[in-house]
Amino acid sequence: MATGQKLHPKEPARLELARIPTPVVELKNVARQIGIQRLLVKRDDQTGFELSGNKIRKLEYILADAVASGADALVTHGGFQSNHCRATAAAGASLGLRVRLLLRCPDPHPADDGNLFLDRLFGADVTIHHPDEYNGRRTEMIETAMEAERRAGHRPYFFPVGASIPLGCWGYIRCVAELIEQIGRDTPLAIYCAVSSVGTYTGLSIGRTLLGCRNWRIRGVPVSDSVQILNADIRNLERQTNERFDLGLREADTPIDLIDGFIGEGYAIPYPDEVETIRSVARSEGMLLDPVYTGKAMTGMLATICNGDLRPGETPVFIHTGGAFGLMARRDLFGQS
Repeated sequence: MATGQKLHPKEPARLELARIPTPVVELKNVARQIGIQRLLVKRDDQTGFELSGNKIRKLEYILADAVASGADALVTHGGFQSNHCRATAAAGASLGLRVRLLLRCPDPHPADDGNLFLDRLFGADVTIHHPDEYNGRRTEMIETAMEAERRAGHRPYFFPVGASIPLGCWGYIRCVAELIEQIGRDTPLAIYCAVSSVGTYTGLSIGRTLLGCRNWRIRGVPVSDSVQILNADIRNLERQTNERFDLGLREADTPIDLIDGFIGEGYAIPYPDEVETIRSVARSEGMLLDPVYTGKAMTGMLATICNGDLRPGETPVFIHTGGAFGLMARRDLFGQS
């Protein structure tokens, strides 16, 4: 697929911000440890250093729409170590757009580390909100921020946490197109990814059907909410995307396949098995996972494979969605390592 080439007639405009296609690599040592022939990783942690991770794929489409609408300020929200917010701050700086971030944290003065440090270094306007306020008054918070931008003479453009809206789904529809070229449409694959704001999973699921990958399974590992909540969120985003772009998909075309049991106590709360997975993969493959998304998703994938999850002839592919900057903010988890 040539740079700039449309992958589907309904694909919207995008800005070419990410360094894609990202490579697919083998984790030979981990594969040997768990007793399988082959384990592949789609290295979306390599979409660009400052922009690294899955969020920039989605932002390519959302920011194209923002620029086309004449916006000069971006407003979004997330956790205080949000990869999405850091990628937005970096992309906004590169495009000359003001960025305003509404971040959730129980500590009113969290350590200026990891993604939060980078948000501020990139020049974003950051405000910290307690989870009670963030969860209970989020709509009001967003409206207040948008109005403040207007009063200051800006033209703000809002998008929610994770860039998980219909426009953003095209980022992972495009990722499917890359995987077709790299591995093959007819190769039986079990594709695993972390699931939270559901945009990555929904894009992969739609892309699988839209681009005719009938031998692929898209398997998600929840890292925040329950399977029931995420099922509903996926269906809702899928429906919105289908309707907005008139894709002609039926619900039966996009089965939801989520692996429960690897969230731990909640979103962004690591647990011992996950920390051990992060340490083990780092030492055996020289690859970094993070404690919020990829650590939990890799833990879930490896456990289910060891329990006989793979079908005959099926190759597992892990979508590495990034998070290294957030890992740096949690050095406390690893002691002296």
